[in-house]
Amino acid sequence: MKRILVISKHNACRSQMAEGWLAYYGKGVAEVFSAGFTPTALDLKAANAMMDAVIDITRYKSKGLTEFMEQKFDYIICLDSEMESILPEFIGNPSVVKLDYPNINEQNLTEAQAKEAYNTLRDDLENMAFDFVHEFIKPLY
Repeated sequence: MKRILVISKHNACRSQMAEGWLAYYGKGVAEVFSAGFTPTALDLKAANAMMDAVIDITRYKSKGLTEFMEQKFDYIICLDSEMESILPEFIGNPSVVKLDYPNINEQNLTEAQAKEAYNTLRDDLENMAFDFVHEFIKPLY
């Protein structure tokens, strides 16, 4: 069983959504966790966007990075280019994948723009998770 940690700034939106998708596509072959540098409460707009795709993340809790520093992971996925330079060292020499997805909740968007942005982020993270799982963990035959 591969272990994956997804990291973002707040562990409120992007990393929670990615955790949901990676857990979905990696079911039975991956344990997936998420954390943030400065965790805040789950973004309910992110949870709603995921629910529209029938992935329930409403029970997910924001967690800090320190909670996972003594654990071994096969993969670390960083979703925030701002945070790349301050990623701590993890035990076991995991593969680190650095990606960049917009931090929607820090943008000044109208309600309609926000809904579209969350849905786009959800879909982009789904594509990332599908590709990641099938490239690194469970190849398609």
